[in-house]
Amino acid sequence: MNFTKDNEKLVQASLYPEKILVKSWYFGEGLPGSLPEAWLRESVYERLLIAAESLSDGMRLIIWDGWRSFELQKFLFDTLYSRYKAKGFDDDKAYELTKTFVAVPSKDPENVSGHLTGGSIDLTLADKYGHYLPMGGSFDETEEHSATNYYEHSDLSIQINVIALENRRTLVRVMTEAGFTNNPNEWWHYDYGNRRWAERSGSGEIFYGYTQPPFKWH
Repeated sequence: MNFTKDNEKLVQASLYPEKILVKSWYFGEGLPGSLPEAWLRESVYERLLIAAESLSDGMRLIIWDGWRSFELQKFLFDTLYSRYKAKGFDDDKAYELTKTFVAVPSKDPENVSGHLTGGSIDLTLADKYGHYLPMGGSFDETEEHSATNYYEHSDLSIQINVIALENRRTLVRVMTEAGFTNNPNEWWHYDYGNRRWAERSGSGEIFYGYTQPPFKWH
């Protein structure tokens, strides 16, 4: 892979409320290093606009998280790791399970955490009033049904499963057509331009390093 350091700026994700809303999940939870706004690399935001515009009338995107501080990334990783340890898993198993849902906090350019680059985004679908559409699971659930394709193999005689399946398919379609890749373990997580995106898309170029925010966040 080739690394590019283009000094691309971070921009607010809430600049187009007709189609994109921001509900900063971690800020609402009062977590350390969180922000009231979602910030994304400019090229990521541009592709997000493409995705939003391709939604049918009456549908919008809600952004839960974009750029993260190292402090927040570490808090999320350590908290989930501690939960697995409390369930009786040994150190190695707890570490591997945690990595399934939270990237290891790192500023190392060779292995920087996706959200720290401003190239990862957590989001869902909403109706025209901003109400969440059923997705068959909540944000940040560390459960089997968090896998993006979970409802592809579920009992479709249950109507709510059909609705969740169609909504997940819609989110996958608009995001992937706009150039994003999905984390298959998390229906809400998409990437553009970072290492995970490069691995899944086959691209030879990725964002370089930890993106410094153009604002004071603590």
